[in-house]
Amino acid sequence: MNQQNKLLRSERNIHRLIYMASFLISALGMLLILKARGFYPFKDTTLFVMDMQDQYVEFYASLRYLFGGDNSLFYSRSRSMGGNYIGLFAYYIASPLAFLTLLFPVEQMPLAITVLSVLKIGLCGLSFSVYAVYLWEYRSIPSAKTADIACQWVQLSVIPLSVSYALMSYNITYLCCLMWLDGVIFLPMILLGVEKLLDGKKGLHYTLSLAGLFLCNYYTGYMVGIFTALYLLFRGLTQLDKTAVKHSFQTFFKIVARFAFCTLLALGLAAPILLPVIRDLSAGRLSTTNMLPDSPYNFQPFPALLGQLSNGAYISLDNSGLPAIYCGYLILGAGLWFFLSRRISIKEKLGALILLGIFALSFYYVYPDLIWHGFKRPVCFPYRYAFLCSFLLLYMALRAFICLPWRKLPTLWQRRPIFEILLVILMLETAIDMGINGRDILFQIGNQFAYNPLSDYESFLASTESLITDIQQDDDGLYRINSGYEYSKNDAMLLGYNGMTHYSSTFNASVNSLTSNLGLAQIHFWNSGYGSNPLLDSLFSVKYILAQHPVPKSYILRKDTGVIWEENAGSTASYVNPTALPMVYSAPAVSLNPETDTPDPYRNQNALLNAIAGTQTEYFTEYTCLTQARDTGFSYTFTADSTNPVYLYLDTAEYLPYGPKTVWVNGCAVGGYFTSETLCSLYLGTFSPGQQVVVEIPEQTMAPNAVMIAQLHIDETTRTLNTLQEKGMNITAHSGGHFSGTITLTDGDTILTSIPYDDGWTVKIDGRKVPTEKFADTFLAVRAESGEHTLSFSYLSPGFAAGMLLFLAALLLGSAYFLLPNKTS
Repeated sequence: MNQQNKLLRSERNIHRLIYMASFLISALGMLLILKARGFYPFKDTTLFVMDMQDQYVEFYASLRYLFGGDNSLFYSRSRSMGGNYIGLFAYYIASPLAFLTLLFPVEQMPLAITVLSVLKIGLCGLSFSVYAVYLWEYRSIPSAKTADIACQWVQLSVIPLSVSYALMSYNITYLCCLMWLDGVIFLPMILLGVEKLLDGKKGLHYTLSLAGLFLCNYYTGYMVGIFTALYLLFRGLTQLDKTAVKHSFQTFFKIVARFAFCTLLALGLAAPILLPVIRDLSAGRLSTTNMLPDSPYNFQPFPALLGQLSNGAYISLDNSGLPAIYCGYLILGAGLWFFLSRRISIKEKLGALILLGIFALSFYYVYPDLIWHGFKRPVCFPYRYAFLCSFLLLYMALRAFICLPWRKLPTLWQRRPIFEILLVILMLETAIDMGINGRDILFQIGNQFAYNPLSDYESFLASTESLITDIQQDDDGLYRINSGYEYSKNDAMLLGYNGMTHYSSTFNASVNSLTSNLGLAQIHFWNSGYGSNPLLDSLFSVKYILAQHPVPKSYILRKDTGVIWEENAGSTASYVNPTALPMVYSAPAVSLNPETDTPDPYRNQNALLNAIAGTQTEYFTEYTCLTQARDTGFSYTFTADSTNPVYLYLDTAEYLPYGPKTVWVNGCAVGGYFTSETLCSLYLGTFSPGQQVVVEIPEQTMAPNAVMIAQLHIDETTRTLNTLQEKGMNITAHSGGHFSGTITLTDGDTILTSIPYDDGWTVKIDGRKVPTEKFADTFLAVRAESGEHTLSFSYLSPGFAAGMLLFLAALLLGSAYFLLPNKTS
């Protein structure tokens, strides 16, 4: 008995050592790779590249603004003029680890991302080691069982496998998409739950692990769910007892039924996140069509896939890239031994070969690849499920290690430290191999897309943060701020203000469509306030403007920082828009469906304001201009007839063939055009009546579909906006997704808002819930009788209430199921 207790204590200590070493060596390895590449805090380069810079940093930062302000877990006013937050939260930052970024101020977000990256890499190693130790203990052939302390030490060979899993190419390549690493962390734990199901357990481990992944990142959870079903079939069918096939099939079918039940329980436990996400995506990402390639193949030729099984293999992060599946030469060698070993059954080898074939065909053909991605073709970052293939290779390597003749080594240990030397060699090979691989991949990504230097981030904060703080300290009302420059596509979420611009997969398709039709910059999933003017800013409740270029005189200068953020621009400054409407107001609203989808944004703006105010005024009128095409570019000439602000819009199908270009007015540069941020209405300036104005775009070689130069009649616009301001809602309280106050309607008025329409809004007039409508197919509108009313708006993400009911049902059903005694062996 003492010997048995001694063995158990030794076993536990060895397992703890494996877990600690797998985590620490993986995390340290990642740190050394970052140091070798020169990332912060070692040097002045951040991990901000592509979507990490434009989205994820800002989303992590937005967590600090969830409480105590106008945002909540359900609603954010910092995205696309306001919208459902829980969908974005679930897709990008639902992992509990994301909240560690709250320990860092906004100024230290580069360090926070580094810490989070290293921590997740370490957890990948830890997770795989837990899975591997279980398989070693319960799936070993008799000759590999740990019958004595000497044999138990062979399990330390799990450590290099765990480090290979943590530092595999997928994790390094998609370090700029940290949320997907949650799938890599959870995968071994979920499959460990499957192994326990196969061992006759009821499935608690599997249920909680799968629910955890769906809660942390449902997107990779979907992919892992598909692989988990394949894994169950693979592991279950390869373990059927030849001597009792009928009995084995009956047992396996019971396990499959239990697996299906536990999967439904996990989905139910995650329903408060999953149902709102589905509703949110249906308003944006799911409403778009797939842009499929003409060829049925993702790449050519098929053998190119084999090149991804080499150290440092990297093509691109855009759709021309190939799967990031490399996980070390040690793993490839052990995987080859998996097929050669006589200790591994033919059924298991055949099953693994089939799974490898499934992945190869999924990578190669478009439609299987589409299934793995939730039937939506990714835009950049292809083969997001490639970590599942890497795991399969690691599983094969682990099984090969388990089936080695370890019991023959103890007799040799009496003379020489054979195993210790072997383990050191394996660790050195893994460290060098994966270290070089990680460093090379990061170098290649940096060369292709350029990691953002720390100085850029610090310079942006220095030029902008003080402007936001100054506004928010003096004005605690409900309004928006529109910025004419950017560090990222989500600066409002980074700095915690109610903004116009947003970019994510959880976009609002209606907002994107309308803003584009009104002449604002919009492309892909991104919408913005670039190209705005006093008319649109006022209708969209933009009370303050941030700018680094000249603005129309109707804006009043508030503060100039004296800090220059970008070259060829002035210092950043804030301005007040005196005609900004409140977010809720009453108006005649002669039509809730104004014609705003013509190719002319100025005509669309006229239609919008006339429909709201019940007027028939040409707020914008267009100049007749002379277009000249020269060898040096295009020029557009017109004669000004007033001092009104003048704007230019060039109608093009897309911007890439044109630009970027600089626009010159009478010899002075006024701005850029033909980029994603500048394909919008451009402010040209104000001019004297009778002055000839020449607009030139040097080096422009293609004629746009149409050229529109228009003046905004500022006096008429101001009069109409002032009239609407007088009918604004008096907002007396606002916090989170709720605000309330009073409003007065005259006969024929409708309550209009600049709040994007969403089924999650509940509107009450004088304490009674009223139906809502859409205005311009985008904004919330409410009909009410004339007179003074109390008015309240509150928001709850659609699907959350139903999700909570499913959660409670799953919790009760799961509790009853798992508390009942297990009658099957």
